[in-house]
Amino acid sequence: MRGSMKFLALMAAGSLTLGTGVALASSSTSKATEATKSSAGRMEKKSEVRSVRGEVTAVEPGAKTMVVKVMEGKKALDVGVDVTDKTIVREGKANKTLGDIKVGDRVWMKYEKTSDKLVADSIRILSPATMAAKTKSY
Repeated sequence: MRGSMKFLALMAAGSLTLGTGVALASSSTSKATEATKSSAGRMEKKSEVRSVRGEVTAVEPGAKTMVVKVMEGKKALDVGVDVTDKTIVREGKANKTLGDIKVGDRVWMKYEKTSDKLVADSIRILSPATMAAKTKSY
């Protein structure tokens, strides 16, 4: 009987030690997972995609930049973007380049806002007929 009591005491002590080790390992793993999730969340929030429609007020093909004046209610805003080699420029179904865009052209543009700059994703040169149809009021 005495031997079985010692055996049960040793088993209980062993299971407590094992349980404590598992609990400690589990809590440190969950903390590491939470840290990874929070840093991944911060990385996702660094950029956002926006789109605007307006008139081109400046275009610099050599510097690969463009400025579009857009209306926010009654307030005019200038949106300056960098244009990369990955930026898609189109007029209708035809592919164009930044050099094809002129001051005064009306464009629809989708761009990505990062922490330090705006980068154009796609630019669509709008025809005057399209703009007249959009602005006409009845």
